[in-house]
Amino acid sequence: MKKRKVSSILLSLALVTSLLAGCGDGEAGPAQEAGTTTEADTEETAASDTGAAVGDSGYATTGEAYEIHYIARSNEDGTQMQALYKIIDMYQDQVNPNFSMNIECIPDQQTHNQKIRTLAASDELPDWWSGDVDSYFYELWNAGMVANMGDIFKKLGIYDKFYWCALNYPSTKDGEIVGMSWNGQGEYFWYNKEIFEAAGIEKTPETFEELLEDCQKIQDSGVTPIGMEGQWRLLRYLGFIPWRLSGNDYIDKLAAGEAKYSDELGIQAAQFIIDIGQYFQEGWTTADSSTVMEQMKAGQFGMYYSGTWELPNFVDENGELLDHIGIFRLPLVGEGDINGVADGFSNGGAPMFISTKAAQEEEMMNFLAFFWDHYNDICLEMGYLPPGEPSNMDIATDLQKQLLEDFASVTSYAECWDVVVDVATSEVLLSETPNLTLGNLTAEEWAARLDEAAEMNIE
Repeated sequence: MKKRKVSSILLSLALVTSLLAGCGDGEAGPAQEAGTTTEADTEETAASDTGAAVGDSGYATTGEAYEIHYIARSNEDGTQMQALYKIIDMYQDQVNPNFSMNIECIPDQQTHNQKIRTLAASDELPDWWSGDVDSYFYELWNAGMVANMGDIFKKLGIYDKFYWCALNYPSTKDGEIVGMSWNGQGEYFWYNKEIFEAAGIEKTPETFEELLEDCQKIQDSGVTPIGMEGQWRLLRYLGFIPWRLSGNDYIDKLAAGEAKYSDELGIQAAQFIIDIGQYFQEGWTTADSSTVMEQMKAGQFGMYYSGTWELPNFVDENGELLDHIGIFRLPLVGEGDINGVADGFSNGGAPMFISTKAAQEEEMMNFLAFFWDHYNDICLEMGYLPPGEPSNMDIATDLQKQLLEDFASVTSYAECWDVVVDVATSEVLLSETPNLTLGNLTAEEWAARLDEAAEMNIE
């Protein structure tokens, strides 16, 4: 088997401004000591059958020089990447010193996606790449260019060691697991307790009607109710009411051309954007997430909708929420809801895909086995939530335990609208939906533009 030769890890960061972002059970056991009668012995037997070596760590390896090329839609200094770098170092030290990764971090979604498309067109996909299970992904999947991750997990014996949501988030419509989740992510409203109290709000809102009422109370107290940034996050708000009343049925039918944006549910969604958009800060369309998050911490906003990837930003030195910060789940409509309060835009983060060619390579599988024996614990140590149950929950903070309990109770998750619809219609969604908050469009006018786009773009 041909191996790519490398001498060191190459880390390159594409210095581009992020314009938008798409939308993601059990234990991963610890490494076993060599010489014990465990799964490591089974691995050693398998390794001897293939000519692979097993080092003192008890993990199989070819021992040969081997490089994984990964194009990540991520910042180089993000927690996910830092965890990966740590495991690479561990694998080199403990298993195969000749192993390395060539990692290109391209945080801007459009730039990243364009590079993947260019490489795919010339049959030069990287071994790993980030993405979404969107319309373009299905082109690669149907062409046989993407490995079946569910089959890989089963081969490694870890299929049942993920939380349900993280396992299933990167799956096809017919249930094939095609991607690897990096996180266990739940989305919440972060809120400032002091601002709520000053506005006379005694409890967090349980319905969207109560949410709007609380926004008005906060605005009347002289504070901006909601910190908002970027078009993609606005599409979360657009999906709130359709999700509660139809699950993913409505957005799936929109994507298939079986429903219209001018249907009653679409008008309800657009009207909610109009109603809540008046409570965003001025200039929100050009605001970046890091600035908005810092403003939220500083008490400039009453609320901020985001996910548990923000944990390192909202906790103290003990890993617990800052005293003035609280969280609450996605509200309900209050009548006609078809899913539970724990169900919402939970996900596993932007998934990672593996090329069909790379999945056939022995050292790739060896590294993945090592990776999943360590990654979930490292997630907790670094302050965020893993996609599978850690081997040692003692290292989790009380907050992490609470959030993981929430994540484990998820039985259905909302699909991201900009991922489900075709690429061209998604661009119209992203450009036209902000106009609802700015008073440039009525709900009916917005729906008409989207219906026209969908009619042109859906095959």
